[in-house]
Amino acid sequence: MEFFLRVIADTDDTVLKEVRIKGAASMMNLHEHIFNEFGLNPGEMASFYYSTANWDQGDELPMFAMDDDMPSMEGTSVEQFFSGTKNGLYVYNFLDMNIFYLEVVKTEEEEGFEDFVVLSSVGELPKNESPSTHANAPSKDPSEMSEEELNALYGLDDLDSGALPRSEENEDDSLGYDY
Repeated sequence: MEFFLRVIADTDDTVLKEVRIKGAASMMNLHEHIFNEFGLNPGEMASFYYSTANWDQGDELPMFAMDDDMPSMEGTSVEQFFSGTKNGLYVYNFLDMNIFYLEVVKTEEEEGFEDFVVLSSVGELPKNESPSTHANAPSKDPSEMSEEELNALYGLDDLDSGALPRSEENEDDSLGYDY
């Protein structure tokens, strides 16, 4: 069975892709295709959520199971996920909250050769929607940054280092913090 999905980005502009994916593909596979096709940076956490026709968020399908009885993207097929609903939500990068609405447009019993195909595409995510373009995003590896650069990155450059009182209890602090 193949699923024809409409994936709509939650943005001010119209940004959507209509895709075809095999029902036997894992939700992890769908996750990887979505963030690649929308130009998002790999490596961020994501979840799918079951949804009603009104886009009310239901139960979560996380990337990884926390115990053996818990479902996960890897252990759930597209067909299993959409067996009880025609709609789903996909959240990529919980800090930036890239939200996508998934809707089953149709299904077909006969499968094509490709596992995943983009059938049509409208619009592109604005550059500020991508996790890589945060105003505070470091331009280099944080381990290579100076203390001043790190403080500026995390908003600590405005703190007065003498503002915290030194107490007798923390004078022998084994971690070497200077209060």
